[in-house]
Amino acid sequence: MEYTVIKQRRKTATISVDAKLNVIVKVPLYMTKKQVHQLVVKQENWIRSTLDKKKKLIETQDWYYTGKLLYMGEYRKIERVKTSLQKFSIDFNDKGFIIVSDGSENVERQLVEKFFRKQAKEELTGLADFYANKVGVKYHKITIRNQATRWGSCSSKGNLSFNLKIMCAPKEMIEYVVLHEIMHLKHFNHSRAFWQSIEEVMPNYKVCVNYFKQYGQNFMI
Repeated sequence: MEYTVIKQRRKTATISVDAKLNVIVKVPLYMTKKQVHQLVVKQENWIRSTLDKKKKLIETQDWYYTGKLLYMGEYRKIERVKTSLQKFSIDFNDKGFIIVSDGSENVERQLVEKFFRKQAKEELTGLADFYANKVGVKYHKITIRNQATRWGSCSSKGNLSFNLKIMCAPKEMIEYVVLHEIMHLKHFNHSRAFWQSIEEVMPNYKVCVNYFKQYGQNFMI
C-alpha cells in the first residue's frame, strides 16, 4: 500500500485519506520508518475500507464522472463541447452547464472552480453585508478557499473565510454558514450566548447544521 509520511512536531500519529484517495500518515518527529510501517499495517483494514467508501463516493457524486454538477442545492446537467481552439469557457443557464474545452479533466475542473469562485464571491459578499448589518458588526475581508471539510472561519482581525464547496448547498444553508461566521464577530466562541444569538436571527439553524453533516460529503468541485 502506498502512503505519504509527514513528520511534524506532534504528540500522536494520524492516518487520513484525502479527496484524491491519497493515504496521508502524519507522525511525530521521533517515529522511525519501521514504526510508521507497523502503524499502517495495524490500520490497514480501516484504510482499505475508507478508500473503498471514498472511491464509491467519487463515482456517484463527482460531477466529472456523473455529468451532473451540484450547484445551489440542485444537480445540473453538464453539456460538454470539445474544441481544438484555446477558447475554453463555462456557461450556466436553466438547463445546466455548458463546458467548452479540449476535453481534459484538468481544464474542465479549472473552469468549474473559476465559475464557483466568481459566484461565491458575489453571493457570499452580499450575504455577509446583509448579516453584518443585521447583527451590528463589521468584517474586514472575505477569502474563498477550496477546502476539504471546514465550511467557514472568522479570525480575530475580522477576516472571514468560506469554503468554495458551500456553493453546492441550497441558499438557506449558505446563509447559515455566513451568519455563523458573522456572529463570531460578536461572540468569538461557541458559547450559549453565541447559539442564542444565531437562533434569534435564524430560528431553524439546527436544520442547517444537520444538513451539512448529512450531505456535506457530497459537495465536490
